[in-house]
Parts: sequence; structure tokens; C-alpha cells
Amino acid sequence: MEWERAKSLLILFFIALNIVLAGFLFLENRRYTLRSENERVIRSVLAQHDVSLSADMIRRFAPMRALRVSGYYYNEDELLAIFFQNPEAVTRTDAVLGGAEFYKDASQLVINNGLITYFNPYGLHVTVEEFISRHFPNFQRDAFFNPQDEEGVRITYRQVYRGYVLYSNFIEFLVTDAGIIEVDMRFGIVQGWDGPARPLFGPDEILITFLQVYRQRIQPFRDDRHTVIWHMDIVYFHEFENTSDERDSTHLTMPFYRIFVEGLDLPFLINAYMNVSIDV
Repeated sequence: MEWERAKSLLILFFIALNIVLAGFLFLENRRYTLRSENERVIRSVLAQHDVSLSADMIRRFAPMRALRVSGYYYNEDELLAIFFQNPEAVTRTDAVLGGAEFYKDASQLVINNGLITYFNPYGLHVTVEEFISRHFPNFQRDAFFNPQDEEGVRITYRQVYRGYVLYSNFIEFLVTDAGIIEVDMRFGIVQGWDGPARPLFGPDEILITFLQVYRQRIQPFRDDRHTVIWHMDIVYFHEFENTSDERDSTHLTMPFYRIFVEGLDLPFLINAYMNVSIDV
């Protein structure tokens, strides 16, 4: 009898505990979820300044951890094997401003403070997809970043780490009728997470900061005063320093809101922890 009573009490206890945990989970989700009223207000504020939001609004902004990423990384032997069929026949010279330059026939590879540039007017004999799958399989195409170029099409890939885009780690291709004639890349090595997850500013607060920056720096100089935000997401970002010491450094890479505006190649980047815009 006593055991039956104890079992009943245990069952009631676990039911109550589940209800309490569900309540905490509901409140936690609500805390980091954009409310419909907040979205309506920010859209109204943007409209008052001739800015419309055609992008899907970010509704969830749960806390995120920072990443540790090394300074720029490269391996000369690996790069020569990637870009030249016969690396032993490549001519190497020291660049005037540091770094190194490599030549073979019409191909040129320049490495300067981590920025790697390859050029060949006759094109690489592979497609962009083949190049990435062979050499950088953890990079994915940045479908939202499409800078214009009079010579051809620029296609950008960025590293993805556990589902998150690392904006700073990039490979950019210039593709013409001849194929891939230019490759620009710079990246560091992801060393792992850093510290506990930290709360983010909500997307409505971020859009207010965007509006302030945009009205000061861009909008007065545009012929078409109406502005359309066509995409908004969250990426990880840090800035590489253009010095030789950069290679031995480590960066605290933070989440940034990325905002694209019609008619502009480069996005706006706003620190999700601090709600501060930076120039890119």
C-alpha cells in the first residue's frame, strides 16, 4: 500500500516538474523571439524613412558563442600543388612589399599577408564546383553575395563551421568565357568555441542602428531615395590585419547581423553582441 502511494507521489512529482520545465522553456523561447508587435513597429519606422524590408525577418536570436580563429593561414606547397600542374618548374620571387610571387607560363600566384591571389588569363581547367569539392569541401557558396564585375561573374564561397557561415574566411572566383581566370582567398583556422553563449541584440534593434548608419553615409548620395533591404542573416566575422605578425595571432570571432541593400555590392555588418556597425 505504501509503495503504491509512493509511486503515485513520484508520478505527480515528475508531472509537476515537466510542467515547470516546459514553462521555463516557453519563457526562454519567448525572450529570444521577435514579437509581431515589435516587427510591425520596426517596419513602420523603416517606411517613414523610405526603407522597406522585403527580406524574411529574423525571428529567433538565441544566445550564441564566440569562435576562436587563427590569423591568416596558408601552406605554400599545398597552394602550388593546387594551382600549378608542375610545381617544381615554378619560379619564385620575393614580393616588394613582403610575401612571395610565383610564376609559370601565363599563371601567377601572389601571397601577401595572407591574401592569396591567383591569375591566369586562359583559365583553370576546372569548374568552380570541382575546385571547391577537391580542395575546400567545408566552404559553401554565398548565394547572397554577388558583387558585379565588368569582366565576368564573381562567385564567392565562405567556410561553414557547424552550420554557421564564417564571413572572414572566403574564396572568390572571377569566371569568364575562358573559365576561372582569378581566385582570391584569405582564411584562418577555426580553433573552436570561446566561452559561454552570450545574448544578442534583437533584429529590430539592429535595424534601428542600420537605419542611422545608412541615413548618414549612403542615403543622401543615392539618386533613388527609396531603399529595399532584400536579405538579412547572421554570420561570424573578424578583421584580418595586413601585417606579417597576423599569421601568429588568434581572433575572437563574433556573430554579426549581415544586411543587404538593393543596389549595393557590400552588406552592412553590425555586431550582434554590441549593436555596433563596422565598415567592410
